[in-house]
Amino acid sequence: MQTYIGIIIIAIFAGLTLGQPDRPPPPTNCTKAFDHSYSLDELLEEFRDDDIRNNMRKAARVFWSHPELTIEYMYDALNHEDWQVRQIMCKAIWDQNGMPKHYGELPLNTDWFQPNPQYPITRDLIRVTIEGLKNDTTPYNRPKRRALVYTNAKLGTIALISVAHLWISELEEAMESDDGQQRYLAAFILARAGIAQSVERASAILLPHLRDNDIRSDANFSVFALAGFGTELKPILQKTLPIADEQQRDLIMLLLWNIRDPAITKTEQIKRSKFNSITRNRHDPSQAPSRDVWNSIDHFETD
Repeated sequence: MQTYIGIIIIAIFAGLTLGQPDRPPPPTNCTKAFDHSYSLDELLEEFRDDDIRNNMRKAARVFWSHPELTIEYMYDALNHEDWQVRQIMCKAIWDQNGMPKHYGELPLNTDWFQPNPQYPITRDLIRVTIEGLKNDTTPYNRPKRRALVYTNAKLGTIALISVAHLWISELEEAMESDDGQQRYLAAFILARAGIAQSVERASAILLPHLRDNDIRSDANFSVFALAGFGTELKPILQKTLPIADEQQRDLIMLLLWNIRDPAITKTEQIKRSKFNSITRNRHDPSQAPSRDVWNSIDHFETD
């Protein structure tokens, strides 16, 4: 099992590019990719959020192939004091449950989810996944452009939709976060998962983003999220319609049309384009978000 973990995961962390000055090399003997003379705990220390150039990339080669690495060790690391260590373990565990390697334009649904009984979806995993919805320094910490090779808010948005019905209270708590991105993405997840009990609070967060504003891609992303509520959303849309601006009104009309008569064929989607002024990449943006949305999730401007 340890060998399998190493083969699957080594590539995930093949690069950590930092712009900070060089410091003394980390304790890992990085010239020997599978030198296991250092303990797992020593290697894990190199995964911390620090200013040491390339240490995580080098340590990862040894860590994921270490003969003493166990699944239990990975889950224990979800409680590590350093946020970056927690996020790395979170990513690795979700990957073992079928997380796509390339999800840049993946429609947000549950088709990707392949439950692996050896890697259960635990409360600690959900806690760290929700933590990763925040506007943090992953993948980029400008201006030095410190880059990890994964995007934790994008990962969490996709992963949590598949299990949202089991973690409603945790996601509803995240909707009250002091971090705007976390609030927004928690609302997005609950909406796209169709969690009826959350419709009032989630729609209160998402509906204002249908208005014409200066926030990049928010209407595109929000109309797709709100479509997940289906008929539960109808009375809220009807109540909002009289006070909507032109863009919001059109998108509400689009949502109401799809609630009344879902677009099945491409011809039906094309007809709905008369209510779409927010993107040229989709006839009906409530069916799937466009690429520019995906490119902005991990630094989603909500205010």
